[in-house]
Amino acid sequence: MKPLNIFILGPSGSGKSTQAKFLAKEFDLTYLKSGEMLRAIARQNNTLGKKIKKIMSEQGKFVPCKIVIKIAKEELKKIPKNKGIVFDGFGRKLPEIKADERMLAKMRRKIDFVFLIEIGEKETLKRLSKRRVCKKCGTNFILGKTISEKIKKCPKCGGEIYQRKDDSPTKIKSRLKEYQKETLPVARYLKKKGILIKINGEQPIKKVYKDILENFKTGREILKKK
Repeated sequence: MKPLNIFILGPSGSGKSTQAKFLAKEFDLTYLKSGEMLRAIARQNNTLGKKIKKIMSEQGKFVPCKIVIKIAKEELKKIPKNKGIVFDGFGRKLPEIKADERMLAKMRRKIDFVFLIEIGEKETLKRLSKRRVCKKCGTNFILGKTISEKIKKCPKCGGEIYQRKDDSPTKIKSRLKEYQKETLPVARYLKKKGILIKINGEQPIKKVYKDILENFKTGREILKKK
């Protein structure tokens, strides 16, 4: 079989990164997260970095498709051609998912599966209000679950633990509005192509992954027969 290319979509706080990492580890796939790439550039003191920082942190919006695609192309060049990929946070707008398809086609790849992890606005606000991040290593923590409020330093690297500006209620609601406007048309487009699989993201983490795994294994069997 050719290397698999899987996209994980969902609103902020849906747990898509956690599920993407599970898949990457279990099936030896490269994990590629747009948010991590963009935040790394946003920390750079140059024109592009400042532009991305303003869009993400100050405006709470998606970074323009052209910028994301340009950065993604450079990252894809580093990945062996026989290595499958899990794309986290890519293709969140209709022009972007179509551009992703064209980009992958030029590299003799295609989108095999897209998992859409669904959660409601109330659940999103609840989850993100408790999210904290290490400034040094980027590890995510959940207050009261993976870390207590008393802990101010990352147990992994000692970096400062903080709440991202774009995790404020106002910024979260802004992202959700844009998600509804931009990402749902993507879901309709992918559904017509027969590669979209919806997953209930409000279940326990292990149950969400079990659902993804069952659909993933079924999909692989179908691909083998083609």
